[in-house]
Amino acid sequence: MAFNPTRAIVQNEGCDLHYWYQGNGPLVTFIPGGNGHGRQFNPIIAALSDRFTCVTFDRRQMSASKVEVNKKLSPPQQARDVRAVIQALGFGKSIIFGSSSGGIFALQFAHDFPNMVDHLISHEAPTATLLPDASEVFEWMLHLMEVYETQGLDQAAREFRAELIGYDDEGVPKTAPPEPENPRNFWDNEFPILIGFTPNLWRLKENRVSIGVMRAVRCKEAFFARTTVEQAKILDCPHAVVPGHHQGFEVETEAFVPYLLDMLDTLEKKRSGGV
Repeated sequence: MAFNPTRAIVQNEGCDLHYWYQGNGPLVTFIPGGNGHGRQFNPIIAALSDRFTCVTFDRRQMSASKVEVNKKLSPPQQARDVRAVIQALGFGKSIIFGSSSGGIFALQFAHDFPNMVDHLISHEAPTATLLPDASEVFEWMLHLMEVYETQGLDQAAREFRAELIGYDDEGVPKTAPPEPENPRNFWDNEFPILIGFTPNLWRLKENRVSIGVMRAVRCKEAFFARTTVEQAKILDCPHAVVPGHHQGFEVETEAFVPYLLDMLDTLEKKRSGGV
């Protein structure tokens, strides 16, 4: 379908959350990661809106969703923002898709509001504390924070981008850039929290939340790709290797969509006892 969404705003905890939606059927909520803007999901919304109601949004303090004073990231508050968007559309539950730190917020949403989750797909959530080499990755992140504080955003982003494998592969389209203020908010207020935050995956397993995790093939051994292996071990959930890089759902959408649909089918069969 052509991309032609309805746009709206819902106010939650001092933030006007700008969201947009399209389609009919069960709700799929797409949660942005560190770049903050929902535009990255516009292609997949267009691709899926013939069978789902698809919604995404600009996260608080990002793009159109402004606040009076930016504050440090609270993953539980991000989860409450997701709840506000879902409820604004009149739904009691949703399929949840979160990528990168959006995957962390998706897992936190499932922790705090398990009854609002139909199925959840987490795409390369960077829960670095679960890795076998967690100490090394954590200290690399501390180094990046020091680079940001002493050498500035451009140098920190340059070093971080070296981990974003696959973005420069031949023939891969470029992703939509975030608004200029988004990276500053990410480094000021989000990165320092995210380097040590992991939702309680054991509680998610205990609550029997329907979850699948995805790892992008172009990311190879990037730390956020490897975290999915550890997540699947703890959650005892389906794990898929999918097309594209860390934002493959945006720029290789046609190849990505069948894998998303297959994961949803797998989760539905698992819940009904079919697998």
